[in-house]
Amino acid sequence: MSAPLRITLGEIFSEQGEAMQMRLITGEQGLYRYIDHPRMQKPSLAFAGFLENLNDYRLQVIGQTELHYLATKPPQAQKRAVDAVFDLKLAGVVITRGIEPPAIIRDAAERTQTPLFVSALESSTFMTDMLLFLSKRLAPKTWQHGVYMDIYGLGVLLTGASGIGKSEIGLELISRGHRFIADDMVELVRSSPGILVGHSPEALRYHMELRGLGVVNIRDLYGAAAITDTKRVRLVIELIAWEKMNENDRIMDEDDMICIHKVDLPRVRIPIRPGRSLAVIIEVATRNQLLKQRGIDSNKDFVQALEDRIRDDSKGN
Repeated sequence: MSAPLRITLGEIFSEQGEAMQMRLITGEQGLYRYIDHPRMQKPSLAFAGFLENLNDYRLQVIGQTELHYLATKPPQAQKRAVDAVFDLKLAGVVITRGIEPPAIIRDAAERTQTPLFVSALESSTFMTDMLLFLSKRLAPKTWQHGVYMDIYGLGVLLTGASGIGKSEIGLELISRGHRFIADDMVELVRSSPGILVGHSPEALRYHMELRGLGVVNIRDLYGAAAITDTKRVRLVIELIAWEKMNENDRIMDEDDMICIHKVDLPRVRIPIRPGRSLAVIIEVATRNQLLKQRGIDSNKDFVQALEDRIRDDSKGN
């Protein structure tokens, strides 16, 4: 399940107006308009008459250069250029450096109900800071059922059927000194290609549900050192019933991978049955993944050594 990748101009102004030193000049009626891309545009070519690549779902930034260019045109040409741009029903326009908008821009914004802002920041600073904010807010998101832990500094996502014991295992890992991030529903954000970051939804943060006990607050029970807010996902551990584990899965020739939200992640499948210390096994699986990231793969080394021994014995015979 993915969230819609958009943010309204009203939300931008509410969340970043003070930090970006923004003032709303006109266009309150259009604050419901939204943008769906973190990159902004400067309508320099649009004021020159080339409107083809102007995206009305991106934030438009007008700086000193654009205003100086407009000032070189006769008044009627200025009005035609500005009206042609604002007639596209732009999502929103920001004028930087604290420059008060010329009357033709203000009038065009009022006529088209386009939100028009002024920011005291320079264009480069405003666009850099706003890009950072929008990249985070518009990053693709999905939700995954499971328990998310920070184990030895590695983001480990525990998955499995409902009732298999994920929360109980997570609690045991917390008692062994590892840090809790999320329980039941994990919010996953693809912050950049190949990178998935997980954290808890705000409503569930620090809380874990345990059958028989109800909902407990991990921060209150174990202290601030037992929790962390976010971590990059580096390993998925799937907990499965022992009887559903294939005998051929005991030793695998190749790494098992799972694709979550268009990101390939290493996966370890651990069978559950009474008497197994699953917290210890998960710790070992995490340490083993850390070794793999350093280029050390015990499973492949064992298989290779076994093949070498068989080959040497064959030559001897």
